[in-house]
Amino acid sequence: MATTLGPESVAVTVGPQPSLTTLNSELPLVPSEAASNDPQSNSSTVKTNGDKHGRRGRPSVSPDIRELFSRQLWYRETKRRLKKFRPKDVWATVIQERWTILVTAIFASGLLALELTAWSDLSTNAWFTLWTTFAAVVPMIRGVVDADVCLFAATTVLLLRGIIDARDAFAGLSNDSIVSIALMMMIAAGLESSGALEFVPELVLGRSKREWVGQLRMHVAVASVSAVMNNTPLVAVMIPVVESWCRNNNHHPSRFMMPLSYSAILGGLCTIIGTSTNLIARGLAQQDDPTLKLPFVEIGIIGLPLCVAGGIYVVLFSPLLLRKRDTMMAAVVADPREYVVSVRVDARFAHIGRTIESAGLRHLRGLFLADLQRQDGATVPSPPPTTIILQGDKLTFAGDIQGMQHILSLPGLTPISSADLAADLEETVAGAPGSDRIMVEAVVSLSSPIVNMTIRDSHFRSRYGAVVLAVHRNGERIAGGLGDIVVKGGDTMLLEAGPDFLQKYKHSTEWALAVDAFRVSLPRRDPLALFMSLGIFIALIVLNSMDVLPLSTTALVCLFAYLITGVLTVSQCRAAIPSSILLTVAGGFGVAKAMTVTGLAHRLAGSLLDVFAWMGRAGPVAAIYASTSLLTALLSNGAAVTLMYPIARDLAKQAGVNIKGPLYALMIGASSDFSTPIGYQTNLMVSGPGGYRFLDYTRFGLPLQFIAALITVPICVLYFEPRT
Repeated sequence: MATTLGPESVAVTVGPQPSLTTLNSELPLVPSEAASNDPQSNSSTVKTNGDKHGRRGRPSVSPDIRELFSRQLWYRETKRRLKKFRPKDVWATVIQERWTILVTAIFASGLLALELTAWSDLSTNAWFTLWTTFAAVVPMIRGVVDADVCLFAATTVLLLRGIIDARDAFAGLSNDSIVSIALMMMIAAGLESSGALEFVPELVLGRSKREWVGQLRMHVAVASVSAVMNNTPLVAVMIPVVESWCRNNNHHPSRFMMPLSYSAILGGLCTIIGTSTNLIARGLAQQDDPTLKLPFVEIGIIGLPLCVAGGIYVVLFSPLLLRKRDTMMAAVVADPREYVVSVRVDARFAHIGRTIESAGLRHLRGLFLADLQRQDGATVPSPPPTTIILQGDKLTFAGDIQGMQHILSLPGLTPISSADLAADLEETVAGAPGSDRIMVEAVVSLSSPIVNMTIRDSHFRSRYGAVVLAVHRNGERIAGGLGDIVVKGGDTMLLEAGPDFLQKYKHSTEWALAVDAFRVSLPRRDPLALFMSLGIFIALIVLNSMDVLPLSTTALVCLFAYLITGVLTVSQCRAAIPSSILLTVAGGFGVAKAMTVTGLAHRLAGSLLDVFAWMGRAGPVAAIYASTSLLTALLSNGAAVTLMYPIARDLAKQAGVNIKGPLYALMIGASSDFSTPIGYQTNLMVSGPGGYRFLDYTRFGLPLQFIAALITVPICVLYFEPRT
């Protein structure tokens, strides 16, 4: 109760007073200026904070700090974390990964047997390096930990052991090849933003009604461009170009997507800058021997025959081995109710004027409200539970459509016809004027942070500002509640997202591919920027082919020319840097150095020579090609190159052959993975747009893998003569 006295009111409160401890915790530790000048205030402070003799006591500790070290807090947090550790879940994980555990145990037993018998003469450091590498490779193969994290963890362990020093551990970060890869990726972003990447292929594709003519033209165009730039951004740009061309000429996209990836891979093998793998291997080789010269087009002696043979193979065998498959978006447009169901709110609905949560539309089993559209056209994507439902609203649900009977049974929710829903998807969602949402087709990267997490646990909507409408794996849609789906690398997702999603995640390592799902129009081109970017890039290629300047120097000059002329912005440069690739390679440098200094690479090279001794003169090259091809199918190609290079170098020394033969076999073996979608980035990128399954790659790509081996090994043996 308060009583007011006169104009200068003073509030007098009657009731329980706050304790002194409460007041002290609310008052600042440092006294105000007025209080410090008042002797009575100062003395009272001393008496309050000091002891009975008036001595000042120690300053009070902040309540937040006291709570941080309190026993109750530690007990509560420990109990909360232990609740997440459920033996039942651990056992379920063991059952799920039983084959991985079994294979790992078999390989570990084999290594232990070698350590006790045939390889018992290896030093302790060599065996420590081998076990550390084995421990890093297993999670990389399974995809549960990113390759850059695994390799840098292995490098850290080897550094702490003293096998390598700090210079060896971080040598990869200062290597010329790392800088060149980053610069070339930024230059590719400039070509992409100017429209130059699809300019030449679009002219070459033409309007042929014959499938084989279109495939051959696409192969020539894509391989030619891929020979002088990184193939990952090229494929990302070419996917909508090729799909648009297929749609206009009545061709099936699944007959062109996988050949598109193969054309980019084969074209990149024709020059030293065609793929980042070539640059990594060149940087490793020149770090060991600075006098080693690797001309710009020398690898084309192998790459050009491979490119020609690959084009012929695609034309002849794609009708026999490459099945026609429907893409995700074709299925959505054909039967949109398999993915989303929309209803209109009429006057009979009993919850008009209430929130979504109070209307019982928030926590639906296997379903979620993906979109709310007002009668005036305003859209509320991923509406929060406090959104008010009005008459005339259109509600779009996604998830387990089999459980939609509950929604359709509610009076006042009228289902929208499939024809109207398909028209809405094609016209409104696909970037129509005034639309503030887009449909995105995204392929999950193997290194994405949401891999092996459920969509619900990954907090997908808050993380990406997007709603998952469907998930496809191996060319088939995953049924059931979307929130319970465990995300795997290579999954293709249909998303409803904001208009800025593509700008944020187009170059992100979290997604192998993120494109407009309908891809109804190509980006508008700036003619001046297009020809300027092409002219500057052609000058870079000419200077490199003539060995006038080092690649890193010419690439840096080209990049600054793009920035000065406005072809590229600084933000685009930063977004284009492939951080995961660079860190993977840099981490692999330390492991490769440890394999060299401990003699492990020498022993592995000798064992490979013994295994392939029956091939005679072709043995060394065949050993490197086969081992690298196998490793790159399990790991990333950057990790395969860095781990295999020291073995290739020691193998060339032991066999007495020119290092260029095994080195070029290493480059081609690491880049020419055609039989799996996970062995190469571009294969993963086209899996969703092509609607492919895993076995489609094996059926169509494995014969091409053998053709590549039959061409690579003889050329490396015949062209690069043995040392005298």
